[in-house]
Amino acid sequence: MKYLFYCQESYNRSLTKLTLGRQYKCEFWKPTIINIIPSGLSAFPFTIWWIMHYLHIFKNNNYELFLVYDGNTLVHRSVIFPGYFRFPFMSKNDLQIGDIWTHPAHRGRGMASFAIQHIFISRSKPGRKFWYVVANNNLPSIKVIEKIGFRKVGEGIRKKRLGLRFLGYFEMTTVYDK
Repeated sequence: MKYLFYCQESYNRSLTKLTLGRQYKCEFWKPTIINIIPSGLSAFPFTIWWIMHYLHIFKNNNYELFLVYDGNTLVHRSVIFPGYFRFPFMSKNDLQIGDIWTHPAHRGRGMASFAIQHIFISRSKPGRKFWYVVANNNLPSIKVIEKIGFRKVGEGIRKKRLGLRFLGYFEMTTVYDK
């Protein structure tokens, strides 16, 4: 499978700031030593990411989730990852927005666009790049990230390491301007 690599460095102030309806409550969730998994999510893969966070496998300590609730029901999540061995192209302070999910009953309401833009605006700092890696056949996700203003900077593949997929990494085989 081929992947597309998107990147953005600075907040594009010309974007119209997106909003969600009043019924939704949004929050950033960060792990603690006893708070391993956000409410409403399963143990896998969040326990693994918690372990990676506390073992300092990530290049910085900015692993967190952006969560959207309708009442007490989780309806959207976006994971914010620092770089690690799977994403060798990322610098120390870079972040990747990935593992995005929206409850089927709440799709088509701009939730992913809102989340990505909110993460980008609130977590931007000088010299930080935000990355987004997406399968080239995931047209809805590509449409969202391009709407927010991220630039396609490359194409590539996912490679195994030591013959194991879970130790694998993403490699940009074609690089446009970064």
